[in-house]
Amino acid sequence: MIHAYKLNGYNIVIDGCSGSIHAVDDVAWDVIDLFPDHSPEEITKALLEKYAARPDVTAEELAACIADVQSLKDAGKLWAPDTFAPMAGTFKERSGDVVKALCLHVAHTC
Repeated sequence: MIHAYKLNGYNIVIDGCSGSIHAVDDVAWDVIDLFPDHSPEEITKALLEKYAARPDVTAEELAACIADVQSLKDAGKLWAPDTFAPMAGTFKERSGDVVKALCLHVAHTC
């Protein structure tokens, strides 16, 4: 599962299962958004229409970006499998209802 958000002018994509954090441009952001549910041809067509006013966004550049996203997926850096899911169901039984550690981060001004 990935979490994607925009903050202070940055496009940030986090893959929580792999621990990967990616800062991407607007075009890569759109490729990542469309990637799971669309073919490379559909992504290219949609983004060429969206970025028609930008001469730097070409079919070749989009193909390279799509290939980069596929490489990140293949390397387990995007949409990594959730290896913790099988353990989550038995956590309560294994922990004996005892909190062994509790981490809390409190932000404050001094």
